[in-house]
Amino acid sequence: MIKTLELIGFALIGGTIYSYVGMIGNELRWPVFFGCAVGTLAIIIYRKKIRQKENRTV
Repeated sequence: MIKTLELIGFALIGGTIYSYVGMIGNELRWPVFFGCAVGTLAIIIYRKKIRQKENRTV
């Protein structure tokens, strides 16, 4: 599951970069940018909580 989250995270980071650089002048630039950024942040927070939970049980 962690590898899947990493792949999704990389795709979201790529979407964030593309929307910031490649979508200049497009009206969907900022919704795509913030959507990808929030998704990436959610994955980072989720993985951090999983690691903290694993460290507490070990």
